[in-house]
Amino acid sequence: MTKHPSFRKKKSYTLPAVIIVLALAASFLIPGRLSFFRSAAVSVIYPFQFAAAAFWHGAIRLPANILDLRNLARNNAELKQTLDALGPKLAQIDELKTENDRLRATLGFQSKNRYGAGLLPAMVIGRGASTWNSIIEINRGAGANVKVDMPVVVGAGLVGKIVEVARFSSKVLLLTDPLSSIAAADQRSRDLGVAEGYSPNKLKMKFVSTGGDVAVGDLVVTSSVSGLFPPGIPVGVVSRASKKETDLFYEIEIKPAAELSRLEEVFVVL
Repeated sequence: MTKHPSFRKKKSYTLPAVIIVLALAASFLIPGRLSFFRSAAVSVIYPFQFAAAAFWHGAIRLPANILDLRNLARNNAELKQTLDALGPKLAQIDELKTENDRLRATLGFQSKNRYGAGLLPAMVIGRGASTWNSIIEINRGAGANVKVDMPVVVGAGLVGKIVEVARFSSKVLLLTDPLSSIAAADQRSRDLGVAEGYSPNKLKMKFVSTGGDVAVGDLVVTSSVSGLFPPGIPVGVVSRASKKETDLFYEIEIKPAAELSRLEEVFVVL
């Protein structure tokens, strides 16, 4: 028996390809009845078309996106650098505005001159290192007719008095110093006493009879019996007032009217 060599038919894809091409051509060229074939062909091809389009757009946009990210990072760095540079300038503007507001208030107080005396403006140029050192130094002295014992005030009230004078500067003893004493009166009840320094932010009012009428919140001012300070200068506000039946005098504490720890500009009462 003669053996023939094995023979495998080669599959041909030519015919199916031709059929598909003709079907597609017919679907686009022949309207009406063949619309079904066109729709089917589009449905089969669409996923491949969509994937190819997405890939193409992605390949094109990728370098652009990378460039955009680099530009964004550079812009952020430039903005941060600009903000860092503006920081000190903004702080300086805020400081100038604060100083301007403070000087306006100071000039307004000087123009009113409610104490009936000359007011010499001065800058605080020195202060004791300790909070218990109740001395400040100002840039006005004998050359500006400043003398020992002259009162020193701000818009809010009494600061203290001049205790030492040089040619171009003077030292001021704050009213909270234990060595300071001021003839004072309760503005509401007119009870008289002596306000003495007690701590860096507190005074005591002594020698007020328990027969008087002093209450928390009352304003204490310089008294008309004082030969040193003009009457009516605010000294402070009563923060505590107590008395016992067996006591002869009130126990009174006063919070200073002026912010003595924040003094920058003051007035010497000439």
